[in-house]
Amino acid sequence: DVHRDPEIQKESKECADLLDPFYVGLWLRRDLYTAIKDIAVKGTAQTRLKTQTIKAFENNGLKLSDEKLAELKKMQEEEAKLASDFRFNISQDKTTVSFSEKELEGAEADFLARLKKDSNGNYVVTTKGPDYTAVLENVKVPETRRKMAIAYLTRAPQNIDILKKIIQLRQKMADLLGYKTWADYKTSVGRMAKSGDEVWSFINGIKDKLAIGNRKDLKVLADFKKEIAPNEGDLKSYDLAYLAYQYKKKYLQLDNEVIKQYFPADRTVEQMFQIYSQLLGVRFEKIQDASVWSPDVSMFKVIDKKTKQEIAYFYTDFIPRENKYEHAAAFNVRTGRILPNGQYLKPISSIVANFQPAAPGKPVLMDHDEVNTLFHEFGHIMHQTLTRAPYASLAGTAVARDFVEAPSQMLEAWVWNKAMLEKISGHYTDSKKKLPKDLIAKMLKARDFNQSNIYTRQLWYGTIDMTYHSNPPTSLDTTQVQQKLYKEIVGVEPMPESKFEAGFGHLMGYDAGYYGYIWSEVFAEDMFSEFQKAGLLSSKIGAKYRKHILEPGNMRDADVLIREFLGRKPSNKPFFNRLGI
Repeated sequence: DVHRDPEIQKESKECADLLDPFYVGLWLRRDLYTAIKDIAVKGTAQTRLKTQTIKAFENNGLKLSDEKLAELKKMQEEEAKLASDFRFNISQDKTTVSFSEKELEGAEADFLARLKKDSNGNYVVTTKGPDYTAVLENVKVPETRRKMAIAYLTRAPQNIDILKKIIQLRQKMADLLGYKTWADYKTSVGRMAKSGDEVWSFINGIKDKLAIGNRKDLKVLADFKKEIAPNEGDLKSYDLAYLAYQYKKKYLQLDNEVIKQYFPADRTVEQMFQIYSQLLGVRFEKIQDASVWSPDVSMFKVIDKKTKQEIAYFYTDFIPRENKYEHAAAFNVRTGRILPNGQYLKPISSIVANFQPAAPGKPVLMDHDEVNTLFHEFGHIMHQTLTRAPYASLAGTAVARDFVEAPSQMLEAWVWNKAMLEKISGHYTDSKKKLPKDLIAKMLKARDFNQSNIYTRQLWYGTIDMTYHSNPPTSLDTTQVQQKLYKEIVGVEPMPESKFEAGFGHLMGYDAGYYGYIWSEVFAEDMFSEFQKAGLLSSKIGAKYRKHILEPGNMRDADVLIREFLGRKPSNKPFFNRLGI
């Protein structure tokens, strides 16, 4: 999904279609299961590997009869192929909308400058993330925002039927494996939450508390709409991003165009490297002659400051391209592990993002949300590359799915700290000109604005996911479910045209697991509290964090790693304090 050549992307898809069924079959091999059960192990590391591997085999049905196992394997292969198709359809969707200049009133000049025009002279806007956000946050014309939202929420319509097939297949597999729901099955192994009921308890507890703050946030937006557009009626779903952004600009005096000038991409990445370097005791060196898949991709080596040894590598791929993966993510290219000769195979990862393209005469400039995302995803890169776990299946980010985001969520906090913002920022015309102190103060004040509504949307995503995977009826209407939950949780009427679930890529891979984004924040906030006490550039706490959180991978359970780092029992107080609850 990142290579410039469509033919290579096609070949990659074909390989994935072959590889996914292979891995499905691998974990269904009774001969391997039996052989591993009979292996005598020595030491805690081998014991951990054997225990986790046996669990994985049994989670894939190796306790079933041969007949039932064959049935399960067939369903797993079908599900893997359908999931691959689902993801591919999203990445290949080329939906665009054309608007006149008048229809795009309020859009940023740099945004308009980079758009192509059609034969009628209208601007062509894609449904990729940067374009969609630029329109929804800035364009004054409600009808334009509505059309843009419809285009975005109706991408890859063929995925609706695929999703229904996948959900029903997953429930059939859960039934066969002896679980009440797919959610119960997915939480039974490799999660901090141990059942679907435990997840629902967490969701409902957060839901009740967030609802209070969300109602207050919506009232602020509704009152603001009456102020700036008194004749446009009640709140619409496609108003929320616009009103929130415009309210910030008017009352919190935040102008994204001004903020972006202080975050030229090259410098921001460099400053981020310096922060991570100081915290984690490593340095990053660009490899000049590296073989890359696009001219705008770079490769770096990770060098341990103490030993002076190369320990890992990573790629950076930040610029949008046609047919490129459209979100931000960190991908394992090669997982670290100990080789038979005793040497450690150096991990290789890739951070992929889509910064807003450069406007004419300017470098690539990042808005603060992109800086936040950058710090988050690079946190995953560090988790993947600084691992010292001896086995690939337990290395790096191969941790409990509802913990894997916590290390990266914690590192977002650095871009919301006054001293760190001053360090990172530097005007694109003169890097010595830092983000003004008064603007930083306004940014920090604005951070808490509308936060309940933002977390409520995350809760909506997680609830959609859990609802789909908790006793779904045979006649499941996925669209009706997500629209009903939108009104119930977000508190605004959904767009009747919305087929949001067709473009909800996290349903493949994060199925019955999206709740983990909020779940893991509880631990992220608690871990961050240790840096708050010692200082955000504390190499001492950073070294402790590297040793106890990043290096072990899944060699110990996540709750054990957290206790080792904190030196105490985890607390949810920092999380609730952060939300003002």
